[in-house]
Amino acid sequence: MKKKAVAIFLCTALLVGVTAGCGNTGAEPEKEQTTGTENAGSGQESNSKAQEESGVQKTSHLNAEGFPIVNEQITLTVYGQRDQNQTEWKNMLVMQEYEKMTNIHMDFQEVPADGFAENKQLLFASNELPDVFLRSAINQNEVSTYGVGSGQLMILDDLIEEYAPNLKKLFDENPAMRTAALAADGHIYTIPAIDISATGKMDFKQWINTKWLETLGKEIPTTVEELKDVLIAFRDGDPNGNGEKDEIPLGLREPSSVYAMGGPWGLGHQFRDTYDIDENGKIHNWLCDEKFKDYLIFLNDLYQEGLLWQEYYKNDRPAWRSNLSGELFGAMYMPYSDVFLNCEQDYSGYEPLIGPFGEKFWPDGMTGVDYGCFALSNTCSDPAAAIRWVDYFFSEEGALFFAFGIEGTTYTIGENGLPVFNDEILNAEEGFMTALGKINMVPGKGFPCLTTDKTDGVVASQRTKDAAAILAPYLPETYYAKPAVSVEDMDRVVAIEQDLNTYRDEAVTKFIIGEWGFDKWEEYCQTLEQIGIRDLEEIYQNAMDALK
Repeated sequence: MKKKAVAIFLCTALLVGVTAGCGNTGAEPEKEQTTGTENAGSGQESNSKAQEESGVQKTSHLNAEGFPIVNEQITLTVYGQRDQNQTEWKNMLVMQEYEKMTNIHMDFQEVPADGFAENKQLLFASNELPDVFLRSAINQNEVSTYGVGSGQLMILDDLIEEYAPNLKKLFDENPAMRTAALAADGHIYTIPAIDISATGKMDFKQWINTKWLETLGKEIPTTVEELKDVLIAFRDGDPNGNGEKDEIPLGLREPSSVYAMGGPWGLGHQFRDTYDIDENGKIHNWLCDEKFKDYLIFLNDLYQEGLLWQEYYKNDRPAWRSNLSGELFGAMYMPYSDVFLNCEQDYSGYEPLIGPFGEKFWPDGMTGVDYGCFALSNTCSDPAAAIRWVDYFFSEEGALFFAFGIEGTTYTIGENGLPVFNDEILNAEEGFMTALGKINMVPGKGFPCLTTDKTDGVVASQRTKDAAAILAPYLPETYYAKPAVSVEDMDRVVAIEQDLNTYRDEAVTKFIIGEWGFDKWEEYCQTLEQIGIRDLEEIYQNAMDALK
């Protein structure tokens, strides 16, 4: 794929965005996508043929192990999404150093986050594909379309078996992770990021301002009733001592946080999102359950009393971070701690709250698999070299290199045996995440690599690790990744989930902020039924059962 072509895609994506804004959101993009998949050939038949042609002929210059990966330099075209905190990938320290190590030049053709989804769709429609998709967030539905369906994405099973010993070892030791990477046809088309760290077992952690508790003579709450009592004290007691009523007792970060925090009401996430799985393996979406209604009534009560951040539903991350760095939150939920390093010593993690039904568990468990981070097109010029290139990042040595860079240059090993960034990075005038984005692709996540307890400290401080350790005993014993659905069901799933999630988020927000009374609950549930909430349960159940 040439740079000129990428530029055309970018321009086209911008035009698509403009026309979409004028109301042209009809069938034209779908028509283009269909044309693209038609050009790709006949699905797995063309996929298999491409692998036969490229997988054997290109390995004579390949070293089986160690560096360099190839004896004579090769170039691979790489397409992906660049985070706003990342420098251009060609200027990134880790990528520059890795080229020297591997003898593989990556012709990076990254696209900004804005418009990336549309750009990616147009790229597949054109069938002018790169060798490698890196940090392209290729989801399961896209795998069904462009892998299982059109064969534009290469099947990676045999390549992993032969050329990726580190990734193969992880899959062998963690079969659930391999299962999470499978498409509906039982093959692997994308390589995920894998997190086996203690903090990686969960997403959100909960925090409370212990400095404020001490000032007010309060203890860490153990029940939801005690939490409300503490929040009232935060609101009325001027714990920051500035004489102003500017404290925000509870800081939910965004609307999605609502669904992650329902553990005290027995609302689990064994199947991610708002799904749970019972002891018989039955998938259930609890959006219409009475427990969820009771939870929303509780949040509505907090909101009406000014105990919940009044702007949480606006999804304004900068405002939320500003409030956090200003130490205005009494309690909050968030995935990591890098955004409040200046005041994190005043916050502590704590055990899950006991809810009104006696529940005490932490629902936000994770499989440790971030799907769709790396893939190869069916026209990849050197699949074996490409797989060897990515496999290094799944070793402990490669994971450390990717996350922290070069020892003595960007980091040192502390007395505890853990890596620590140098002061120029930790205290960079431009901000830590921007400085980090000059080293690696950690900002924004989505890079195919291994995260361990040794390397999770990039964004997870010791305090975050401690918070995770407090919650870990209360995680569900088993949690699952959503399985890929069949090609036949894919379009239906996409349509239902888009409508359902839009309506769900709007309705839940209205319940919490009081625009809707709970006399509309039955109407809300009926609408979810009409949209297809039970149809989704059935489709996912069939996909889950097919993997057994």
